[in-house]
Amino acid sequence: MLFLNPTYLWALLGLIVPVAIHLWSKKKGKIIKVGSTKLFSETDSKKSKSIQFNEWLLLFLRMFIISLLVIIIAGPRVKKKVDTIPITYIIEPDLLKTERIRTIIDTLEKGSSLRLLQAGLPEFQENDLDRNNPKAPYYWQLAKEMEALQTDSIVVFTNAFITGIKGKRPQINKKITWITIPQENQTKKRLKATKKENGVASLFLSGTDQFVTFKKELFSSDSDHYQLNSAEDSVFFRLDGKQEKISVTAEKSITVLLKYQDSLSNQVTYIKASLSAISKYLDKSIEIQTLQDIAVIDTERFDMIVWLSKDSIPDTSAKVLVYKPDELASYSIEPGPTKKVFYLTKALTSENIIDQHFSEQLLSVFDFHKDIEKEVEKYDKRTVALEELLPIYSNSKASIKNSAILDISNWLWCLLALLLVTERIIAKQRKQ
Repeated sequence: MLFLNPTYLWALLGLIVPVAIHLWSKKKGKIIKVGSTKLFSETDSKKSKSIQFNEWLLLFLRMFIISLLVIIIAGPRVKKKVDTIPITYIIEPDLLKTERIRTIIDTLEKGSSLRLLQAGLPEFQENDLDRNNPKAPYYWQLAKEMEALQTDSIVVFTNAFITGIKGKRPQINKKITWITIPQENQTKKRLKATKKENGVASLFLSGTDQFVTFKKELFSSDSDHYQLNSAEDSVFFRLDGKQEKISVTAEKSITVLLKYQDSLSNQVTYIKASLSAISKYLDKSIEIQTLQDIAVIDTERFDMIVWLSKDSIPDTSAKVLVYKPDELASYSIEPGPTKKVFYLTKALTSENIIDQHFSEQLLSVFDFHKDIEKEVEKYDKRTVALEELLPIYSNSKASIKNSAILDISNWLWCLLALLLVTERIIAKQRKQ
């Protein structure tokens, strides 16, 4: 038997209590002088033995109840031997469409197990071959789940996508063989489209297992590469002989409010210059409004507020860049206490605005492409080397081979309840 909290077993010293009570309750008989014993009836020896037996039975029950309660608190577990599978194959769902993996599935040995590399590690079903699974699983989290599988050997077939590496590299105590299956298919995907005055602009993703590139394309209104629907809320593009439909959004200008005090008026010039560079780079209109008093301004209509003032920051849903000098800061812009607040940690000059790439830092605060982050992750097919993918193997004795650990606390609680009822019944009979 194993215990989750073996320290509580020290409480078994409490068994001294019922023993002490039992010995203390035994009183020495009193001698009473009487004139004659003629009228006294003889005591039944069997009844005396019954009373004595009940006393010892109560002592045993109370000691057993205390012992059982301590064991339950200590978290008892028992090992149960289970039958293990000789070998388990785990396949990343995206690989099911490849000819190599289909061949492997057809030639699996009898008695081996086939599972999918996704949450829960489910058993493979025939209809899984027809499913589209573009998203990469989180490899390290699933490696921890593999430790619970009752199998002698595990072989994992994976793409080793870089997007599947999340969190801290885990430490596991079960050896797993990882095999990467390279795919040479090039990814092409048009992510978003924006309607402009002179046509349509789109963001195009192209990538391989080594890199991902983004290309911004502008099509004039008379181009034959796209076609708007009648409602002008969707656009059809031609790509590799196929048509793809993408929702189109109207171009919206970005509004920025600059609140400043006289001592920081020179900072306004540098920030305006950075916003102008961003506007030209994105080909997106940015409207800037500078004020020293915003008491009558509705801050909710701005996308960003640059706060170069000692006044209290207004309660707004817009992103706020607050001037807060910090000599120890690594970057000119640092994240604040919330996702909406950022700190301008350095006074801007003509030198550091270029050396520290202030415009690029400011661009990341806007986060213009937040709406397509999940799409980018889905179509990012870059891979990592096998050495970077492998978890840390630890030959720990904590793993129990060919066995499962069962919690027996519920059964012990039932036994404890039964013993308590029995103890009360015997105690009542003793009093009678």
